[in-house]
Amino acid sequence: MIEKRVSVPVSTVWTTNTSPRPIDQLITEEPYRIDVYLATMSYEDRLQLCTDNLAQTQLLFNDRVEVLNEENGWSEIIIPDQPTVKHVNGYPGWVPSRHLAASNHVNSEQSVLITSQTAWLYTLQKQRWLHLSFGTTFEVTTAEDDWIRVRTPLGEGYMERMEVSFQQFEKNGTAFLTNARRFLGLPYLWAGMSGFGFDCSGFVYRMYKSSGIILPRDASNQFQTGIVINEKEMEQGDLLYFAYDEGAGGVHHVAMYAGNGKIIHAPKTGKNVEEIALSGTIYDKELCGVRRFSSSSLWEVNAS
Repeated sequence: MIEKRVSVPVSTVWTTNTSPRPIDQLITEEPYRIDVYLATMSYEDRLQLCTDNLAQTQLLFNDRVEVLNEENGWSEIIIPDQPTVKHVNGYPGWVPSRHLAASNHVNSEQSVLITSQTAWLYTLQKQRWLHLSFGTTFEVTTAEDDWIRVRTPLGEGYMERMEVSFQQFEKNGTAFLTNARRFLGLPYLWAGMSGFGFDCSGFVYRMYKSSGIILPRDASNQFQTGIVINEKEMEQGDLLYFAYDEGAGGVHHVAMYAGNGKIIHAPKTGKNVEEIALSGTIYDKELCGVRRFSSSSLWEVNAS
């Protein structure tokens, strides 16, 4: 396997290399136009990503992948930082080969993470370059008063200091919720893992990863891990899981506990990230368990 890095702001990971539709060429072909793509997609276009099992997950700029195979301009990959039962080494799928660049990771002593919903990476001439997502990380080369010079798969650039934080992880409910509330009102996106759109498990995954905790990618896999918590002992930042058949069936949704009987979550296609009271909702009837994650989960998987 060959390690590479993502070289576009957000790369959707497709189920197969034939999954993308004509509308998806806005993010699979040149020029890459994620803002136009999101603005152009209809409700039906967004829903089809799920109903036809077209998309699996997403990657952020500078994320690492392992390339298994290349075919007709596409790369079959594994994502080591997204655990799943689908493959023992990480989440599998396909991305355009043009979205990947050679890895130039050098283990810098300092790294930064974008803490704004989205932010711009600038060229060395301090011109806007790439529109990036919350959670994107970089190695630092130098730090100035207002600018941080960073290493990327496409060469060095600058981030505004106010858009990033040095990675000193706070692993507590307050930190999880502070980050989660940045995205209230953001439209749901199946397979979404970025400040441009989240699905339910992608939302909690990204909030936890921004605090240095790696969860399994999907809600059903997350439910298998973590510390089991009694509903009466829930704390802010704990994760609530919901199952079909009023909690007796398969897990299909996850939300974060926001305290005072409220949850924050990315509900479904056509809805936005919201913070609501749990009582009296369909989710209240479907609640099947609560989990707490204070560190990256070590778990056994039976990869299919």
